[in-house]
Amino acid sequence: MQANTRKPLVTIATLSALLLLSSCNPAGNGASDAQLAALATRVTNLEAGLTAGKLRVEYLEDMNAIQKLQAKYLHSLFTQRYENIPALFALDKPDVSVEFSDSGVYRGGDSVRGLYKAFEATRNAPGFFLMHLAVDPYIEIAKDGLSAKAHWLSPGVSNSARNGSSWIWGPYYVDYVKEDGAWKIHHSNLAPLFRNPYNYSWNDAPNHGSVNGQLSVKPDEPSTIYRPFNEVKKEPNMFRNNPDLPAPY
Repeated sequence: MQANTRKPLVTIATLSALLLLSSCNPAGNGASDAQLAALATRVTNLEAGLTAGKLRVEYLEDMNAIQKLQAKYLHSLFTQRYENIPALFALDKPDVSVEFSDSGVYRGGDSVRGLYKAFEATRNAPGFFLMHLAVDPYIEIAKDGLSAKAHWLSPGVSNSARNGSSWIWGPYYVDYVKEDGAWKIHHSNLAPLFRNPYNYSWNDAPNHGSVNGQLSVKPDEPSTIYRPFNEVKKEPNMFRNNPDLPAPY
């Protein structure tokens, strides 16, 4: 198991205070007990403040790194640089996974690699592109700084000569882990509310399409939470299967 990276600081102030305490004469020629107690309190407070400051900086650095990781994934997807994507995942985790719409779950390093290898065929499809934005990030980083959970909203579009233009809008649910100081994607799930042809409104579209079976590789498990709008629009509480926002952990 990876060690906790959030370690308290050992400062010059602490060492200086220890030297001062050790040099005091117990017979009364040195600092008084009250002075020593006050000094110890000041050192303790300084240590606490420096440690808290370091943790705040690490937290901001982690937030920035996670957002850059997600942007790198989406940029690689949009520009068809699929060969860059597997390295963004924690491929050594046996439960690493990715799913999108009704694709099913691709679980394990080999499945994730195979999925994005299969995507390379889209380079030969005239007019093909996928543009998934990731906005309004809601990210919770674990107290030990080694994992994180995120909710993103993704207004997106796609196009191909075969299927025409489509809307793809909905949430991303993504888990991350830090490995050797670098953040990686652990689980990624794009569960759009609607993915329908551009010439229909999402309310009037007769169906919301399918990505299942369009790739040359098969998923390992069924999709988990994808429920398109044309199926749920007549239901009360149609978001009941969607996860809550990540909670502190």
